This record gives sequence, structure tokens and C-alpha cells, in this order.
Amino acid sequence: MTIRVGDYQSTIDGGPIQLTVHCENSRSDNEKTGDMVQVSATRSDVTPAQAVREGLDQSVCGNCPLRPKAAGREKGDTVCYVNTMWKTGSWKAARARAPDMAAAIKAMSKKPVRFGDYGNMSSVPREVIEKLLQAADEWTLYEHEWRKDSNQWLREYAMASVHSEAEALEAQAMGWRTFRERGPDDPLMDNEIQCPHRTHGVQCVDCLLCDGVRLCEDNRADKRKNISEIAH
Repeated sequence: MTIRVGDYQSTIDGGPIQLTVHCENSRSDNEKTGDMVQVSATRSDVTPAQAVREGLDQSVCGNCPLRPKAAGREKGDTVCYVNTMWKTGSWKAARARAPDMAAAIKAMSKKPVRFGDYGNMSSVPREVIEKLLQAADEWTLYEHEWRKDSNQWLREYAMASVHSEAEALEAQAMGWRTFRERGPDDPLMDNEIQCPHRTHGVQCVDCLLCDGVRLCEDNRADKRKNISEIAH
């Protein structure tokens, strides 16, 4: 089932966006994740595929270097893992439904949540996405706009998505745990572990290490290592 949470203005560029939750038969075409509730932010006025072609995906993807426009690629030539053509069906289903925040919150309690199945969750107004984050018991989340002052509150929930050792060290110095993509011959940093999916075949639904900086009972930040994966 697809739930349309609501329509909003992007906090990145003011463009029209929608927040969508997929909560039944919610396996994506990414077999790494497993069966999780999937939360997506997309443009609300055009399909995800059209948004990519026209560069309108900036409204939800921000400065992500995997965007074709950001990487200087031709239209449609992207290294982003998301199949935007596949997402057109769920986008149309969401547009056909009335917004239902209560149903979205209820879905958060059914199983672990993959926030950011598509789009940066910080593109959604904080009062909206924070309500869903607080409703989830277990989740994964990655943040590309981790340098912004207005997004520092997300450290408790999200991994800073980084693409170099220098970026990883910068984000960690700001208090983030990091998820770093690296080349096949690049070593792990001392404070990183390899994503368990590659080493042990563990799916995200069972791993759930990518859930930001969790606070211990004595209010000290946890000491779990950062995560790294070979770019695909």
C-alpha cells in the first residue's frame, strides 16, 4: 500500500514535493535492504524520471554528487542506484490518494523503516519528518546535506553520506556517524567497518547500524563504528 503523507515546499529550493510511505509488499528493487517500510521524497508536479531529466530532482536530492546534473552527465546518465522509471507507478499511486499522516505514523510501528528510499529527508519540513522519525522504532537514514546548520538535529537519526576520507573526517568532527562510499582498492579507515551486507550477506532490515548517533542511557553518544561500502 502506498500512503501519501502530504505535499510540501522543499527546504532546499522551495520546489513542490511530496512525501510517500510504502508499507505493504514494500521490498524495493534493492535486494540489499530487505522488507522495510520505505519513505520517499519526490517532486509532486512531475514524475521522478522527468525530475531527473530536467534537473528538478535538486528539490529532494540537494547536492548529492550522484545526481546526473551535479556530476555533469547527460540527461538520464546517472550513477544513482534508484531506478526512477520503476518509481513512476508508486508516484502515480500516491498522487491519486488523499494525504493521511495518521496512516503513515501507524505504518512506522509495523516494521523497520528505510527513510530516504528516494530523496533527502531534510528536504521535507522538520516538523513533518521529525514526527515520522519519532514514530519509528527502528530505521535507516542517510543525509547528504549534513553540513547545513539547519540539519544538525538529524545527527541523532541519520548517517552523514560522504564520498571521501576528508569528508568523513569533517562530518565526524561535527558529531555525525558516517556512511562512506569508497573505491574497490581503498582501505577502511580505523574507525570504520565494512557494510555487513558485503561481508555476511546481512540485509538492512536485520542490520540497522545506519541509524545515526544513538544516545546511551547516561546520555553519552554511542561508540559504534562508522560504515563504509564499495561504490556500486
